[in-house]
Amino acid sequence: MSTRDDAQPAPTSQAGDLERLLVTAADLAEAGLDDFTGLASPSSDEDPPPMTAATPELTAVLNRAFGDKAAREVRTSFMNADSSIVVDEGVSERAPGAAVAWMADMRQVYAECAAWAMHIGDQEITVEVVDPAGDPSEPLKVEQRFGDEALMRTMLAGPAGQQAQITTLLVRHGDRALELTFRSLAAEPGGPEAARIASAVSKFLELAPAKFLGLPPA
Repeated sequence: MSTRDDAQPAPTSQAGDLERLLVTAADLAEAGLDDFTGLASPSSDEDPPPMTAATPELTAVLNRAFGDKAAREVRTSFMNADSSIVVDEGVSERAPGAAVAWMADMRQVYAECAAWAMHIGDQEITVEVVDPAGDPSEPLKVEQRFGDEALMRTMLAGPAGQQAQITTLLVRHGDRALELTFRSLAAEPGGPEAARIASAVSKFLELAPAKFLGLPPA
């Protein structure tokens, strides 16, 4: 957790104060992520698809957490040269106390929902949360490094053999939050593709949270 005074967020009245916290092409080049280029930024106004958990109570928390809307939000997105890894980044600012409540909802989702279903049209996609103890990205160690609080989890979505791997890091600093999400096809554990994905994830984990918090990369 950061305790540096210079990591405090800038006043909300400052123009571009959220945009300057996002990763840029220049940041990617400096971090050795030249393989990634910018995409059209995803819209923060898009609503997530309806989701269903094991109980009505968890379904309510699940949809509230993923459907949460910030007071202000900016986003960017990157893809590597062969389109195998997409990285989405969002920086948001919420009303006083709302970021704490949102993080609490996300923690409840990941703690109590081992799996849930997303409903897109007539298609149902199963999402499974990877146990942190079995995740090679070691999310519990990552969470200790950033901000007032952080939460990182990996999910597998879709049928066996065609699963997408989605790894998300959430970092809260005061009333601001960083969402950093990596999307790729699930790779064979220990294989070269898994190592390549892990390397890219590791570099972004050094770059994006540090810029969000106003700290030098680790």
